[in-house]
Amino acid sequence: MDSIRFGLLTVSDSCYKYKNEDKSGPEVELCIHDKNSEIGKILKGQVYHKNIVPDEEYAIKENLISWSDSRQIDVIFTIGGTGFSKRDVTPEATKQIIQKEAPGIATAMLMSSLKITPMAMLSRAVCGIRDKTLIINLPGSPKAAKECLNVIAPAIPHAVDLIRDHKERIKDTHANVQNNIATEIPLSKGSNKISPCLGSIIERNRESPYPMISVEEALQLIYKHTEPLNSNCKLEEDLEKAHGKILNGDLYSKCDLPPFRASIKDGYAVLANDGKGRRTVLSGIKAGGIATAIKLLPGTCVRVNTGAPIPDDATAVIQVEDTKLIKGTSDNMEEKEIEIMAEVQIGQDIRPIGCDIKKGELILKSGTKLEAIELGLAAACGYKKIPVTDFPKIGVLSTGDELQCPGTALMPGHIYDSNKVTLLTMLKENGFDSMDMGIAVDDENIMINKIKHALKQVDVLITSGSVSMGDRDMLKPILQHYFNATIHFGRINMKPGKPTTFATCVLQDRKKYLLCLPGNPVSATVTMHLFALPLLKKLCKDDSTPTIVRAKLMSSYNLDPRPEYARAVLKWNDVDTLPQAYSTGNQISSKLLNCKNANALLMLPARKAEKTELKQGDIVQAMLLGFTQRT
Repeated sequence: MDSIRFGLLTVSDSCYKYKNEDKSGPEVELCIHDKNSEIGKILKGQVYHKNIVPDEEYAIKENLISWSDSRQIDVIFTIGGTGFSKRDVTPEATKQIIQKEAPGIATAMLMSSLKITPMAMLSRAVCGIRDKTLIINLPGSPKAAKECLNVIAPAIPHAVDLIRDHKERIKDTHANVQNNIATEIPLSKGSNKISPCLGSIIERNRESPYPMISVEEALQLIYKHTEPLNSNCKLEEDLEKAHGKILNGDLYSKCDLPPFRASIKDGYAVLANDGKGRRTVLSGIKAGGIATAIKLLPGTCVRVNTGAPIPDDATAVIQVEDTKLIKGTSDNMEEKEIEIMAEVQIGQDIRPIGCDIKKGELILKSGTKLEAIELGLAAACGYKKIPVTDFPKIGVLSTGDELQCPGTALMPGHIYDSNKVTLLTMLKENGFDSMDMGIAVDDENIMINKIKHALKQVDVLITSGSVSMGDRDMLKPILQHYFNATIHFGRINMKPGKPTTFATCVLQDRKKYLLCLPGNPVSATVTMHLFALPLLKKLCKDDSTPTIVRAKLMSSYNLDPRPEYARAVLKWNDVDTLPQAYSTGNQISSKLLNCKNANALLMLPARKAEKTELKQGDIVQAMLLGFTQRT
């Protein structure tokens, strides 16, 4: 269709008076103009007019009438002024100038917003048509305006076609809609919807279709199906910008270290064969100086500082402490003669050329994480830029009807979302930046749109929740049937974290990775350590692995039928050779409080007939949290 012409009218006293910056108008404009965004691809439009007016009916109406009657604008978005404040009059002004109402658009925005916050019911948005222009009231906050625009964007091009009376395009749109309805993929018997929750609860699976595999098998599948980023290209990065990244290629020294024979001590470069006795001091050489022009003769020496080059003839360095001054210059500014008091050995306190690192010697292996020492070593060996692996773009999405953002009034039957901030912070602690993808309620269309929106921006999407056997756990079917994802595993023989799922799909010709963690907070944190971090490290070519030690139990444990990863605090003392492992308390998967202060996961074996418990003093393996080692 032809480009849609938009007008943006921000309604705000404070923005009009320059007391606050208008952030909502530019946010909506960006959505319209960004051809890479989902909204931009749908709307395919341009903003022709934009203005900021105060919360006054006459000012709002004047702009709406002027823009509409000019027939230069197809869609006008008003932004703000739809609430309960005395000054919020945008709906009233809009009602006075429209000729036809379009309540379905307002209803769609309201229904979508209510799934995010119950406060959306206080919005009073009005939508309608004036002549050939569609007018839509959007809320005033940038986030809410964008969310509402995301919901109604698919209908706007067709609405404009209807207003313009473009019969052929209207006919094509109706045909496409009918075809899409006819080709929906059935998931469960008797249901024409993707998600099992929209079918019959009675017909849902009573057993998981995914085989139970071990933690080791799950990790092998992750490694097998994960392809490092930048595998076919080299991304060069300045040293000061490479901190925390992963080296993409072996580094070899460009020079010898040291590149000259250097003094190890503050003292005097001498001929070792001269032995003890008096020496004439020819001159002094400091670090950074040149020594090649100085010729040492028997009975002479040269004063040198630590790290300074020494003359080619010198065969030893004697430290200042083993000498005494015999004579100085008349002004006492220079030494003229010293006496060596100790025996001198050939090669004493001299660093030969290349004794630390030879030119061409391997200094850093590909896959090394670049911390301060590694970057200093690269600089010392002549590098300004080095090849690094680009970090993956990561998104974190929480799922579940019961979740609310912290800071809002908690509704009955709801809980605050703790997983997202926990996982985002864990990623940051391990050197990964990530994006907050919000909360997806257990609604088929919303979850599809949330995942689709996220996958267009990230390489790896980490979710929590909706992967168990509940009638609302629809994530796996959606990944399979809507995104054509391959689920490599969907159940792991472990506690906590059994329903952890790993899948891959291709979107926009790029491989995407989905790691779906359980919704219970402890399960999410444990599986984050065990599976998400190894996946991300493989993408970065990071070859580090968790540090595993042996530890002595300070309490007994009843073993579970599944191998268990129990939170613990390891403490070292001067008596025991092994650290002592103290339980953090009740290990149920919802008890996040008992993760606090844990610095290790005890790797407890599965229960067997001959071994049903571990006793105090038994030795087990423990994975240290926050510690890695190089393979």
